[in-house]
Amino acid sequence: MAEHGPEGGTGRPSGGGSGGGAELWAIWERVRGRMAMPGSTGTEGRAGTAARGETTGTGLTRPRTGETEAARGRAGTGAGASAAADAAEAPPLRALPAALPDPAALPPREWLYGTRLIRRFVSVLVAPGGAGKSAVALAEALSLATGRPLLGETVHHSVPVWVLNLEDPPEETERRVAALMLHHRIPRAAVEGRLFLHSGRTRAVSVGQLRGDGAIIHPDRDAIAAEARARGIGLIVVDPFVKSHALDENSNRHMDAAATAWAAVAEASGAAVLLVHHVRKAGPGGGAAGDVESARGGKALTDAARSAATLSPMSETEAEELGVPAAERWRHIRLDDAKANLAPRATEARWVRLETVTLGNGTQAYPNGDCVAAATSWRPGSVWQRLSVAEINQALDQIAAGPGSPPGSLYGPHRRGAGRWAGQVLVEGFGLNPAQAARVIAGWLESGLLVTESFRDTAQRKTRLGVRVVDARRPGGRA
Repeated sequence: MAEHGPEGGTGRPSGGGSGGGAELWAIWERVRGRMAMPGSTGTEGRAGTAARGETTGTGLTRPRTGETEAARGRAGTGAGASAAADAAEAPPLRALPAALPDPAALPPREWLYGTRLIRRFVSVLVAPGGAGKSAVALAEALSLATGRPLLGETVHHSVPVWVLNLEDPPEETERRVAALMLHHRIPRAAVEGRLFLHSGRTRAVSVGQLRGDGAIIHPDRDAIAAEARARGIGLIVVDPFVKSHALDENSNRHMDAAATAWAAVAEASGAAVLLVHHVRKAGPGGGAAGDVESARGGKALTDAARSAATLSPMSETEAEELGVPAAERWRHIRLDDAKANLAPRATEARWVRLETVTLGNGTQAYPNGDCVAAATSWRPGSVWQRLSVAEINQALDQIAAGPGSPPGSLYGPHRRGAGRWAGQVLVEGFGLNPAQAARVIAGWLESGLLVTESFRDTAQRKTRLGVRVVDARRPGGRA
């Protein structure tokens, strides 16, 4: 699939995504004229690109001064002169009757990764600073490049990947790739020729900026699409999105223009585009899990995306419930579907854990070398797996015996109820934390292993609610 572009590489783009069909058609016509025919090695495509501009040596081409959009009078979503130029290049606008084909004959959507990354569409990954979004995005990229589900998500098709890290120097991204390969035991042969990198420190990238007259231009949009097409790229990762434009992040008009530019890249190259984005300022816990509205700036960006996910650090409450020590909480990141226009949203959160990997690159000046985080899939252990049948019956024996004082009293069913709580038996004797114990007691009550009944508290001279064990429902059939 890596060789196939929009409509098989020869037809007119459908105008999918958030961009207008006429604009995408014009972009596709320009990009197609700058690329090699399908089946080339990529050399011809780069030569065709270079013929229109100066090759920078970083995988992008700068248009010559006389070839820029400003010189051609193109302004994206700018003034009337740009609109007139677009109309001159676009085919006639006609209302076409629906073809109404047999549903079974319709081609399926070209999903690449789960139901989050799909060819010719833009997806967004939203997270607070320091939450591990770059580590997660790179792990997803390497999953597609190698065909290995490093984070537990389905890889439908393995494709070449281009990561545009627009903040860090190239060696930093290389360190992160090395950490992933070491942790997941990925051989060099599985990655070589499949993963392409670009650093914003080497050459800045802009798919949207203001011209002197206030019109929006897209300097690198066509060059990115052309290079991706020539290399057979199936996924473009943009990290972070804010570094890929010089527009007003709080302007919906500007964010729509930037999102449309990336949608045009996706359409013209046939690749999926993943934009890594920040959340707006929030409390210590970061943005709300699964809330696409937590994305920073104008919401036109997330409106334009066909899929969005959020990353959020594990909260103190989640760590307690899942049995994660406080010192290890920072390693765990929650991944939630926040928007899914083309597929049902996942009903449960997925978790990622950041493992520390030693690269072994010590020198005389830095003998310890580097330790780098590598993202991996993590599933919370079930609290039920922590108790054997024998331990469950021991705990039930203690609950059945009651707290002992006053005589005849029962353990209570709730943590905040009067009297001693039944879950305290699990906390004190079996190593569960209060949140885990509460889940166990609630499960036993729901299954009928425990039942509630009233008893007379002789010390307080009150009627209280307690729990009794139903021996017939004990594990192992003990009665």
